[in-house]
Amino acid sequence: MGSPAFRARLDTIVGNSNARVADPSSMSTVEILSHDSELQDVLIRAGRLREDGSFIDLGARLLRPGEAIVVGSAAGADLVLAEDTVSQRHLRLEHERTHVLASDLGSKNGTELLGLRVERADLQPGARVQLGRCVLDVLRPSEIVSESTGRPLRGLVGSSPPMLHLADRVRRFARLGEPVLVRGESGTGKELVARAVHDESDRRAGPFVALNAASLSRELAESELFGHRRGAFTGAMADRKGAFREATGGTLFIDEVAQLGLEVQAKLLRAVEEGKVRPLGADGAVPVDVRLVAATCEPIEQYVLDRRFRADLYQRIAVCVVRVPPLRERLSDLPALARYLGKSLGIDSSLLSSSALRALAACEHRGNVRELRSTLLHAALAAGVGNVIDETHVATAVRERSGQPARPSAWEAARTVEACRGNVSEAARRLGLPRSTLRDLLAAQKRPPTTSPFTVGETTGVKNQETPDEGGAFSSWGFPPYQSTMTYAMVPPAESAPTTQPTAATATFAEWMPRVSRS
Repeated sequence: MGSPAFRARLDTIVGNSNARVADPSSMSTVEILSHDSELQDVLIRAGRLREDGSFIDLGARLLRPGEAIVVGSAAGADLVLAEDTVSQRHLRLEHERTHVLASDLGSKNGTELLGLRVERADLQPGARVQLGRCVLDVLRPSEIVSESTGRPLRGLVGSSPPMLHLADRVRRFARLGEPVLVRGESGTGKELVARAVHDESDRRAGPFVALNAASLSRELAESELFGHRRGAFTGAMADRKGAFREATGGTLFIDEVAQLGLEVQAKLLRAVEEGKVRPLGADGAVPVDVRLVAATCEPIEQYVLDRRFRADLYQRIAVCVVRVPPLRERLSDLPALARYLGKSLGIDSSLLSSSALRALAACEHRGNVRELRSTLLHAALAAGVGNVIDETHVATAVRERSGQPARPSAWEAARTVEACRGNVSEAARRLGLPRSTLRDLLAAQKRPPTTSPFTVGETTGVKNQETPDEGGAFSSWGFPPYQSTMTYAMVPPAESAPTTQPTAATATFAEWMPRVSRS
């Protein structure tokens, strides 16, 4: 079985959707899994994206549990989009109480999710689908932002609903001048959000000073924050301003603020409330004019209960709280993020294939954007300089970074051979395996299935067993056991050229094995 972070079941929907893709190479079927929580009213917002990423509102419609609407360009549609790229009856949306079921009505330009053309899929709040040049966002009513503020923040990549909601809060809080607490998981870009608060405020012309509290020793934290006079302690050979005085007239960003010691917390509270700091060794306090932005990925409320963080300081810095969404809640931003990060790594965007993007979306990315960057770098190294990056290189990168054994799964071996068009020697080089080992992996399948495990449009329950079940699915593809799984057909893009040879999604084991053995 392959890496848990690179599963054959690929999440393609933004937010908490449970839509899955059975084969990351062909995207031929989508599985809809059962949902547990009830979903209240949702707002279906339509619009177009400008080149700068800002949102042009084309209308919205509230969708209540049990209701269904039709989206199209016809006057009789429930949500009318007067666009020539939208069919008269383009898409049907039905609120099924736990999710919104989207069904394409045979439209000319199709319905896309994360660049994939689909017939049916379920959606949760935060999902975005594309209809021609238009997009539809599934939102909770509380997440709505206006057209005037619904544009991305400078320096942050992403125009998904969670990122537009973040941008709206940052702009509103930036004008207030009060302290801001940025919450978010590691690798989500909290410092970038803090800088956006500074850039959107009246202090944008002033300095932006960043300080990581986790990197400060307890002995030096006070000096780093408030400064010191020459001779204040051993080694103090000259005066030091400190971060507060350096940031006067601008913004001071303290990352990992929960790591500060209690003594320093008390002095930080005084500095925020009184606007004065007292450098070590100084006779009196010095006035400062600073906007404080703090950030943490820790459960700071629990720290307060455990008396590891002062309650009064928490109340003072958490006047305005901004939550940065993790990458898993804004997967529609992943293609743009991957291209942006690739450019920073010197990777031409033309070398990043659609299959690689889909494979990246399958990864868990617990380290969020920071981990995405590392995975992309390792995938580029696996592909080699100037070569196209595909899903096999992403799988290799994930396996290497997770510390798993270098031996790939039978599924990864089969996919690599398919990507190499049956050339075992080339596939073995990509995987870093001897040809004999690769052949052993390919021959490890007990017996060929009578039909492809990715037959389009059928209803199947994949069982975790060693031999193929009646539907043709077998355990070496690594599917975990589940129940009541429905699969829906996904159609290829209209511009795709027909192929005369079977693809990985349509070829049975018996069809492609002879091609492998002849290589």
